[in-house]
Amino acid sequence: MNFLHQHRVISKLTGFVFSFFLLLTLNLSAQEGDAAKGQELFNGKCLVCHKLDSKTIGPPMTEVANKRDLDYIYNQVIDPAGWVVKNSEAKKVFEEYNKTPMTAFPELTKEDVAHIIAYAKVGDAGVAPAANAPAVVSTVIGQTDAEIPAQNSNWWWQPIVILVLAGLVYFFVRKKFNLIAIFFTIVLILSTAFFLFSWMMQIGVDSGYKPVQPIEFSHKVHAGDNAIDCQYCHSSAKHSKSSGIPSADVCMNCHKFINEYKGELYGGHDKAFFDGEIAKVQKAAGWDKTKFAYAGNGKGIEWVRVHNLPDFAYYNHSQHVTVAGLECQTCHGPVEGMHRVEQFSQLTMQWCLDCHKTTPVKLDENGYYKGTYGEFAKGHKGATVADMGGRECGKCHY
Repeated sequence: MNFLHQHRVISKLTGFVFSFFLLLTLNLSAQEGDAAKGQELFNGKCLVCHKLDSKTIGPPMTEVANKRDLDYIYNQVIDPAGWVVKNSEAKKVFEEYNKTPMTAFPELTKEDVAHIIAYAKVGDAGVAPAANAPAVVSTVIGQTDAEIPAQNSNWWWQPIVILVLAGLVYFFVRKKFNLIAIFFTIVLILSTAFFLFSWMMQIGVDSGYKPVQPIEFSHKVHAGDNAIDCQYCHSSAKHSKSSGIPSADVCMNCHKFINEYKGELYGGHDKAFFDGEIAKVQKAAGWDKTKFAYAGNGKGIEWVRVHNLPDFAYYNHSQHVTVAGLECQTCHGPVEGMHRVEQFSQLTMQWCLDCHKTTPVKLDENGYYKGTYGEFAKGHKGATVADMGGRECGKCHY
């Protein structure tokens, strides 16, 4: 019995020691964390308020990771308001950073926090790229998959036709074939008038126009890669005639916290170039990133207008965006794939009329038509814009 008792005690002690070391090993493993996973978590949860090596809304994460232990940071992450009350060091940091409340992330586990700490200690340089990660391909500024229709692409043979007809007229006049000469003279005059008119119709048609902007702003990065809605920046498109050009203050909603570019490089530029472009935006807004405050009077960014309509043509964005429910890409093309925006469509009267003739009006889906067009909607289910006056001159020229 004594032997059996000793055996049981030893077995329990052995099991306890084994469990202790197993838990210790797992805990150490969790504390070490995975820097690659931490990078993903940091970018998704922390990047808005923290940088690795500089102060923003919150302290630099590398400093925090080296100074604080896992338990401290974990408590700060899952319940920042409660932790400030319980921990004097957390309270000091809270007061140092203007008593700005931190967002709680109760969904993060202790292991998640360990991953973030691991990444904060080594940074991007310490994260090995995935073995199957696709190679980064540089994209040409303004390149799109869409094909822009060419304007009067056969212009080169028109002068040849005119010269041939003029030669025939000269030949028949010399030979005194008067009737034939008169015929070719009439054809020459009509052809010259037609080709001249065709050439003049190109004036003001600027498909493919892509001016250099004062700041290398990429719609592909903002609207494409980061999926920022067009109307976040062009907020008046829903409510007014103009879509509006965002001020530098709108840019600063994000660029108070985003001081460096971490996206795909393009156009032959390096990272330092794009960091400098972000600095231009901050300067235009009068923002001092070192003090994290507006330090002076900003100066507006003088963007170069891309899409222009003549003064005698009236166009209302709200009528098309809110009432018709059109996507921005309908007229502006795949802007989410353009680095530097260009004019995609022709923006001619014929182009507008073709759209009006083929676009059905959503009479049942839109409250705009309930009162004025309620009865009309009952008997005109397939009505197009043209059927409702979309071809009348006075709609756009009054």
